[in-house]
Amino acid sequence: MLIRRVIPVALLLMLLFGSTQAQNWIGVRSGFPWGANVHYGLGDAFGAGSHGRVSLALRGSDFGVGFDFLNTLSVEPPFEIYVGGGPLLLIGGNGLLVDLHAFLGGEFVLSDLDLEELGIFAELGLGGGIGFGSRAHENATVRGALGFNYRF
Repeated sequence: MLIRRVIPVALLLMLLFGSTQAQNWIGVRSGFPWGANVHYGLGDAFGAGSHGRVSLALRGSDFGVGFDFLNTLSVEPPFEIYVGGGPLLLIGGNGLLVDLHAFLGGEFVLSDLDLEELGIFAELGLGGGIGFGSRAHENATVRGALGFNYRF
């Protein structure tokens, strides 16, 4: 089964990259139509200001694994502005959906409250999906999400 292969690979990548990076994070986010997500961020995984984010998603009866590339545009503490995007593979009763998306995000770090490890963020983007099996394609839609991060 595809899920049994994807999850161990995603966990291995998180462990490999996570052990070599100084500023990683874990978080949760939810929004339309992304559903509920738990993610692990890899700080500066692709160079200064270029991060990776591995996600486990639950959208209705679908389960998914995704990867986003994030690029920091501006940092004016306590705010950070970034762009990102990537694929999300969703598996459910109707087959496989390959979701591709791009977004603009902003995070507010709670440093004024002496909670530098915590951040609240919002993302707004555009994306669509290609269905396989009996799964229908998803037309391009505007997407939005809110979430929390914990840095370590």
